[in-house]
Amino acid sequence: MSEPEYESLQRRGMESPFAELLGFEPVEQEPGRVLLRLPFSKTLLQSLGRVHGGAIFSLADHASGWAAYSTLETNERCATLEMKINYIAALHDEACLADSRVIHRGRTSIVIETDIKTEAGRLIAKTLATFIVLKTTE
Repeated sequence: MSEPEYESLQRRGMESPFAELLGFEPVEQEPGRVLLRLPFSKTLLQSLGRVHGGAIFSLADHASGWAAYSTLETNERCATLEMKINYIAALHDEACLADSRVIHRGRTSIVIETDIKTEAGRLIAKTLATFIVLKTTE
């Protein structure tokens, strides 16, 4: 990936108002892999004092999309087709990291696996997502 392509990907990955609302922070990026951080905030808590599962799922979805996007050609776009999550442990007052990796890149689909962990390495959740590859006429 060239430097201009990397910069474009970085900019597009963080220009989402929703990602900004939740506070996602890019940590690492390479073709087919993205590491994003979700800093802890009390605004992410649900009524039982745990980080809301929707915030965790959103982090995984955004990181997955960014990883998928990093494999696309100029005339391609992608969209989430389906995604599942397994919640493994509760997250209370810690930041977490989403490590998304493309595990299959085909002509019409991309499959991404994501691990959500605390910064100390405790596994919080795992996701598996499928993205559809869409050809553009640009």
